Amino acid sequence: MGFIDRIKTLGSHAFGNHGEAIALSGLQAAVRAGDDLHATLELVGGEHDVNLDAVLLRLDEERLIYDNPRHGDFDFWREAAAVTVSLAGRSLARGQRLSVPLVLKLPVDLEPSANHRRYRVTAKLQAPGRHPSASALVAVVD
Repeated sequence: MGFIDRIKTLGSHAFGNHGEAIALSGLQAAVRAGDDLHATLELVGGEHDVNLDAVLLRLDEERLIYDNPRHGDFDFWREAAAVTVSLAGRSLARGQRLSVPLVLKLPVDLEPSANHRRYRVTAKLQAPGRHPSASALVAVVD
């Protein structure tokens, strides 16, 4: 599978109006409290070069705020962990593909995922005038 096809299947997000794309890949579906969470941020440059500053990787706890037999609505509860990975001096050129490996140390006191609690990993790119993000759910298990 080609790189672009892989990004499409990962639920990539276009940012800006110039065809750039961002996605998370290689993310573990289930993690344990105290472990390292590994992921790769996949970027594709658009029509213009972009100078990159950093990537903020966060693990947020979300809680069920509305329960419905068909689906429940979850909302942000707290930031459980975060790390900033510097990309200073790097740029993303037109059509360039860039993979950035990310590691986030999880707190040892994370409670396991449950019907009323889930965890979302979000990678937010920091670049002048642009702050796109990609996110995915992960399960915290015993």
